Amino acid sequence: MNRYLCEPNRLMLNNATAYHFAQNLGDISVYILPILALVGNSLTLLVILKNPQLNCSSYSVYVKSLAISDTLVLIFKLFSYLNKTSKYFYFSSMCTILVFCGESSVLLSVWIIVLITIERTLVVLFPLHKTKFVSINRARVKIIIVAILIIVFSSRILIIPMDTSIEQKNRCHPITSWQSYRRLNATITEFGYCYIPLTIVIIGNFLIICTVKRAVIRRHGMLTNNSYQQKRPIDLHENQLMLMLLIVTLMFIVYFVPFTIINVISRLGLPFNHCFTQKSFEIYLVIRSFTELLKDLNFCTNFIIYCVSGRRFRYALFSLFKDHHRQSSIISRNCKTTSNRTELLSIQNSHQRPCRLSLKPTIEETQC
Repeated sequence: MNRYLCEPNRLMLNNATAYHFAQNLGDISVYILPILALVGNSLTLLVILKNPQLNCSSYSVYVKSLAISDTLVLIFKLFSYLNKTSKYFYFSSMCTILVFCGESSVLLSVWIIVLITIERTLVVLFPLHKTKFVSINRARVKIIIVAILIIVFSSRILIIPMDTSIEQKNRCHPITSWQSYRRLNATITEFGYCYIPLTIVIIGNFLIICTVKRAVIRRHGMLTNNSYQQKRPIDLHENQLMLMLLIVTLMFIVYFVPFTIINVISRLGLPFNHCFTQKSFEIYLVIRSFTELLKDLNFCTNFIIYCVSGRRFRYALFSLFKDHHRQSSIISRNCKTTSNRTELLSIQNSHQRPCRLSLKPTIEETQC
């Protein structure tokens, strides 16, 4: 990045307001977003697993897999940051392992969205062959295959040796001879989770929107016919999941496009051979931190998207809380009833015990 600066030797950021603001945005991404992801994605899994109607579709497989992978992305990011900054949490082997786990989870999450987009595009383009593309077993097989390929693809990171010499002050820093290999890996990773998936998702959603719009115009007259409406096989629960996942893929574009543009600028520099001044670089630093935060929001806001876009998902969520509240009230009521019964029995026993003792003859009476 220094080669794009107008005056690299005069750049001062340690006392700049923009630098501290960028650090605060980074702290939000590292410490707060994993908690939001853990809570929201756990609730998503509970709602899907507890509701048989939502859990019987192939799209539920994608929703559950996405919830797990999104949570792992931010948790591994937190652990990797702690491993680099905390003096009590450092192991040289943990650097490569955490980077490997973080990259694998990011790639899995992103490519699940790519699978959703491809499947939806095929269903929209070829509606008569929907059963060939959509099924629970096919969705599971696709995710397993993608996960295996991602693990094999990310395993190249595990061979990077870390510099553990006394002179090295930065943690998780590779040996000097491996730094070029690490930069090459970073470029490959960006293409794997940013440029290629984003292109596929944009093209897929564009085809979906154009095809649906053309089909709506063509079938507008047919939809007004009641007999046609009665013959249409509609699964409302499956349609709700399809709508939710469509909005997730669209939000993926919103989250990742700014991050992709900033990545291109960081690699190629400003257009028309412009360079960064002190002020412009501070603005770039704030925008880059904001796009990083926006990219990480992709992994913790799906639960909010489901609640806003899915009426049946909201109903299942409210039913889950109502059932939990009802069970807790029943348990508390049973506990109160049991305690009242025990108190009543103890009172009765305390009243009956002296009477029984008075009815027993004493030793002297029996001898008489």
